[in-house]
Amino acid sequence: MHPAEHTPATAPRAYAPSPHQARVLAFVEQGTGHAVVEATAGSGKTTTLVQVARLLPEHEPACFLAFNRATAAELRARLPPHVEATTIHALGRATLLRGLAGARGVTPDEGKYRALALALLRERAAGLGEAAALAGHLARLAGFARLELTDARDPSAVQAVAERYGLESPVTAALTPALHGLLPALLERGTAAARAGRVDFTDMVYLPVALRLAPPRFGFVCVDEAQDLSPLTLAFVLRLVEGGARAVFVGDPRQAIYAFAGADRRSLARVAAATGASVLPLSVSFRCPTRHVALARRFSPAMEPAPGAALGSVRLAPLGRLPRLARPGDLVMCRVNGPLVELCLRLTAAGTPARVLGADLAGPVVALARRLFAGRLPPDAEAVVARHAEAEARSLEQRLLTSAALGEALRRSREAHQALALLLAKLGAGRPRRLDDLERLARTLLVDDPEADAAPTPGVVLSTIHKAKGREAERVFLLFPEELAPRPDGGAPAAAALAEPPLDEEAEANVLFVALTRAKRELVLVERHPGAVAARVAAHRAQRTRPGAAHERERLPARWSEVLGLAALMARSPEPRLAVGRRRAAPPRPRSDRRR
Repeated sequence: MHPAEHTPATAPRAYAPSPHQARVLAFVEQGTGHAVVEATAGSGKTTTLVQVARLLPEHEPACFLAFNRATAAELRARLPPHVEATTIHALGRATLLRGLAGARGVTPDEGKYRALALALLRERAAGLGEAAALAGHLARLAGFARLELTDARDPSAVQAVAERYGLESPVTAALTPALHGLLPALLERGTAAARAGRVDFTDMVYLPVALRLAPPRFGFVCVDEAQDLSPLTLAFVLRLVEGGARAVFVGDPRQAIYAFAGADRRSLARVAAATGASVLPLSVSFRCPTRHVALARRFSPAMEPAPGAALGSVRLAPLGRLPRLARPGDLVMCRVNGPLVELCLRLTAAGTPARVLGADLAGPVVALARRLFAGRLPPDAEAVVARHAEAEARSLEQRLLTSAALGEALRRSREAHQALALLLAKLGAGRPRRLDDLERLARTLLVDDPEADAAPTPGVVLSTIHKAKGREAERVFLLFPEELAPRPDGGAPAAAALAEPPLDEEAEANVLFVALTRAKRELVLVERHPGAVAARVAAHRAQRTRPGAAHERERLPARWSEVLGLAALMARSPEPRLAVGRRRAAPPRPRSDRRR
């Protein structure tokens, strides 16, 4: 963030934009056309947007579109009264309510398409199999097809969507075209149901686009986190542009990490192509210290530290020390959920308040507990969970033996069972335990709370890297860095048990960039065991000497190994002499602290 964002209210300071920020403001005030602002991590983006809003004439309606409700609320509190702050889905819902009379007053029904698919299958596809088993697949396919604006009548396009999102067909290859052939009818029924007041979350944007409903008119629109636009949300925003709005799209292609959820990580390039937008950089980070920028530049070469930025700290620590090191206000990140629950419980047992971010974990754990137990928990509840975990793993392997989705399904099952077992242990044995006590504990420790790290006495926040995007902390712990970006030859042995298979190297590189840019002061790389990072770096160096290995240097495993090597050097040298590229002159430092 820009320093002005941390200024106490009791001592207001005049806003002094950086050169990059000044160019954005000048473009808005004096230029014409649209803009794409490529804002790196901690570049003072929010401050810049607020200043942009203050330049807009009061007589002209303007709208700032945020990625989620929490960000919209934060913007709303800081923007001038004549500038609206909302989300794309909220604006889509307003468009739907205004343009589709039957939809007035509705709330999203997330089970809508499964129920419609179930009825459709029973009517038209009795020969395909058990309708209840097929309805979930067809509903998920309808969700991604809407996000992608897929032509449901094109079988090859529908199959491509199913493959891109790992939707394993529940029927044979011979029957899959017949199952997918029901998608056009399902979407038609979805539209008809919306006219009767029944919509789901995606419908709030899909229907205004599909039915070409007129959105509200604005003279100026600003789209935040534009790197995470899906084809659907981009189409909706472009409708605002077609209506006469001048638009500024703000985002960072290096932080596009939600492709698995429908986002198009090339959306900024598509925006520039569709609108002829000027591209303006915000490449100076006011959050990240110099050492962290040096690491992150392996993935974002244009990133720069702020003039006079602190050096910052990089440390290595073994996993066993983490419960003693972590303090309230710290952020602990991992590539996946699994290890976070156990760490959370260890911290709370030691008297350190902590919570895991992620409703995507709390929901499955509570659902699993309800399936296994009713009312009072049996004395052998832990054994029940262990037996069910083994049985479910065997069932998944039988059903998905030849499927690419097997690894992900096993990981999710393992995480839910492990979390449930840990929560049972937290409740304690030898005393009556009830299901509602377990559910309360799960929803207390496993939450998706945007304000969890902003409470007056914050605890330790534990999060996946994906959930940590948009967050920052003075000190950040990154778990098991030696297992990230594993080599195809298995160079990081435990990685298969830890990480999801990456969609591709570009997507995974963006995840690593996000991980490196959350800390404002100190980054602690937490090894599974002492020396694990050194072993990863040594293996990489040995690989470089092989004949023909030169072409692998730009592959992600090699780049990450180089980052870890540099991080290890920083950890051994409290005042390293590092070159991080061009930057404005900083105040003189002691000789031992100067960088070449």
